[in-house]
Amino acid sequence: MELRTDSLDFSMPLSGSGPRSASKTLVFPRAVRSVAAGLTGHTIGYSGNDHHVGRLEVRLDTTQLNNTVTVTGTFGLRDWSGSWDDQYDGSIEFAVVAELESATAPPPRADLAVADIELNQAVQFFRSASFLDPINALPDNSIFLIARKSTGVRVYVDWDSSAGLPPISSLTGELVVRTGTTTVTLSPINPGGVIAPKRAININQALANDTLNFMIPAVWCAGTVEISCDVFDQAAPNSRSGTFARTLVFVPVEPLQLFLVGVALATPVVAPAATQAAISTALSPLVKTYPRGDIVQTGFTAINFAGNLIACPTSGCGSGFHDLLDQLKDLRGGSGDIYFGGLPPGVFIPSGGCVIGCSPTGDGVAAAFIDVPLTIPHEVGHALGRKHDPCTGCSPAAQNPDSNYPQYGNFPSDSIGVFGFDPVTNTIFNPASTLDFMTAFLVVPTPPGFGWVSPYTYRGLLGAQVGGGVPGGPAPCTRANARRNTLFLGMEIRRDRTVAIRPSFHYDAPLQGSTKCGSGFSIEFQDESRDVLDCSPLHCLCTGNGCNCWPKVIRDALPMPGGARWVVIWEGEKKIHEEAISKAPTVKIKGAEPREDGLLLEWNADPAEKTWYLVQWFDEKSGVFRGLAPRTQDAQMPIPKRLFTHGEELRVRVLATQGIATGHAERIIKLPNYQPPEPVVGLTGILETADGPQKISAVLEVSVHDTAGRQVPTDRVISYIDGVEVARGNQVDLRALHEGKHVLRIVVRGLGGRTAVRSWLIERTRQGFFLHHAICEPDRRYEKEKHVHPHPAPKAC
Repeated sequence: MELRTDSLDFSMPLSGSGPRSASKTLVFPRAVRSVAAGLTGHTIGYSGNDHHVGRLEVRLDTTQLNNTVTVTGTFGLRDWSGSWDDQYDGSIEFAVVAELESATAPPPRADLAVADIELNQAVQFFRSASFLDPINALPDNSIFLIARKSTGVRVYVDWDSSAGLPPISSLTGELVVRTGTTTVTLSPINPGGVIAPKRAININQALANDTLNFMIPAVWCAGTVEISCDVFDQAAPNSRSGTFARTLVFVPVEPLQLFLVGVALATPVVAPAATQAAISTALSPLVKTYPRGDIVQTGFTAINFAGNLIACPTSGCGSGFHDLLDQLKDLRGGSGDIYFGGLPPGVFIPSGGCVIGCSPTGDGVAAAFIDVPLTIPHEVGHALGRKHDPCTGCSPAAQNPDSNYPQYGNFPSDSIGVFGFDPVTNTIFNPASTLDFMTAFLVVPTPPGFGWVSPYTYRGLLGAQVGGGVPGGPAPCTRANARRNTLFLGMEIRRDRTVAIRPSFHYDAPLQGSTKCGSGFSIEFQDESRDVLDCSPLHCLCTGNGCNCWPKVIRDALPMPGGARWVVIWEGEKKIHEEAISKAPTVKIKGAEPREDGLLLEWNADPAEKTWYLVQWFDEKSGVFRGLAPRTQDAQMPIPKRLFTHGEELRVRVLATQGIATGHAERIIKLPNYQPPEPVVGLTGILETADGPQKISAVLEVSVHDTAGRQVPTDRVISYIDGVEVARGNQVDLRALHEGKHVLRIVVRGLGGRTAVRSWLIERTRQGFFLHHAICEPDRRYEKEKHVHPHPAPKAC
């Protein structure tokens, strides 16, 4: 261990920018194994006239490479204005504590070497030139790393058994991860933490346990990270290989936002709506394969659906799914999130040609049976504009295929092309037998290893947004997050060219691109003098045969020009329909009557006959109106108190239409006897009502959300096992636990000044990991009053 002290100089007065940074590199006599930097003092002040201290920022970060440590200091001072308009100066004093490689340690074993490492967050090019054609093969580790996404590290070890050294039967190792502030030492995730050693040339990439594997938890995958690995005989840990080091850079990517909807069915079987916990569990394939560090659940609700979804149409999804997707669009409101309808388990019966999920391409809504989890990344992929893989040679042919999908070497059509890796389960996905999840023909039930993600789909989903247009197409010349008055038009055009316009609402919403099928029809808006205000092409739903069949089902989001009095439908240059836009109904909110579970909102409209309503609530966190329920002709609707997550007030509005023109009324309603709701803390995939021990995954996913279903940021989540902190973020890796029973405790801080806590009794046995029961927590108010930190006994609730 070696201690160094030094300082960073900020004595040059500066204004107009900030915070400022300065760096200093310290050189040590030997390689640094781990390092920590601490602030020992600082001076700071305004250079000239004195001001109030509005915000002070003093921070240290470190990066380590071989025998050097670079300390970077961040330094800033502002007054209450929040602007960098005042000169300031000062200094930072710091100390660095570094653990160095031992000067007397034995030299590296001559028969062991780390040949290379593969960095795989879902799929990766590695040694691809050995099995792919040159046009598709890319350099090793060429798929960049995404911030806040768990990273699998496959270590390729070369062992020379002919070197004359003692033989190795069980090879293990350590991976040291160094961030700017933390050093973590990880153990292998292989069964028993060991593999059988062999020459690097004999390693079979398709076998998970031919490489020594590690998982870097998502919370440590941010910014620039240094990793180093050495391997050794499990029976002789003091004689090790040389250290293999590499610098990783994680790139931040915008989160994918999903609003979950549990769908209760009434026909042909009665099935209750799936819970948020059940749908969250089914999201696992999407979370693992999508190129996003954060898959954020922005809310949850449940609806009743009376249509028939158990259908095997010759093309498309069938009328039942189309009706359900219309209801999800009503719920989506002015949000840019994807609304996913989770259909209950135990309903779908596998049968050739039957529909297990549906999403119009680029439309922002999707639905699927959650007991076929692979359909979820597939349908959400459609919602983000992805088409089907081509399935070359399939009969029948794939509908709405992507002609640009590559043929990877000699692998089957729709193959993932290169090896995929799931570090949570230590599973390899072989391109010789694994298809991309956007294949048109998912097998039900899906066998293990059937579906994963290809580099092509992974790249296509990177940064994809709802309605973002055709990948590679021109970007709209508009500012980001722009909103406009949007008409959500529903229409059918029959073979005889008669047109039926569905009651359609217009309101402010994000810009809506389109990746749907062109129909050959267009809509024209005219003012009272019959002058053209705007025109737009119309699109068919791309589910099934798109625009090849009749009637043409139109679902478009179009700019709604002010002053529009007529709509005209054209087929090419031929007018086939026109109608006047009737006056918007006048709607007034009467009041909100208290009920046991919230309020009953009531309103009236003129005219009331044949008027449709859409009730929306304002989500303060997202800054958008969301649908409370699908459209209705009733003049009342219950408002559940679970939506009052930010206080006693909730902003609601009622939209009313008989055709296109939309009237609205808005009001802020108050919940009597309001009590701040407690957040919901749980473990994804855990059945809380199960009797007796239930088997659980070796890597648990922590779920924390408010009563409206919005996820709490994972950086507030800390996990403890037997009182010792083991993880931060939403993942808890149990693979380092010894056999026996343990208390898992999840603590979530920073929730409006409150702390949420839940505990469970878990056990590791030779058969795996098991959860016995939840542990009752003490009254949090008593804990606050008595200033005690409770250590719960393993007692079931």
